[in-house]
Amino acid sequence: MEPMTDRADPYRSVARELLCVLATEGRPMSLRELEQPGRLRDADAAFQLSVARVAGFVRSVPAVEAAPEPCYQPTTLGWMIARRSRAWAAAQQLRGVAA
Repeated sequence: MEPMTDRADPYRSVARELLCVLATEGRPMSLRELEQPGRLRDADAAFQLSVARVAGFVRSVPAVEAAPEPCYQPTTLGWMIARRSRAWAAAQQLRGVAA
């Protein structure tokens, strides 16, 4: 297994799936929502979220429904990563939107 530092961008590769979920949903989501079955392939939403926060790909925003937990949405950089990923393009094709 190669060390994480030898890859081109370890943060982007770890957080890409999370960013695609947030971008596809189009609204801020809480960790509880991200952990629901079927959102992410692996049960590592908390790990991906922590990596994305450290890298500056997501930011917390006030919850719309006065929920006690923070919600997260992609930053400008996070949106760019999500749009360039293959998963984002595939999701947009399924929804009938031009990528």
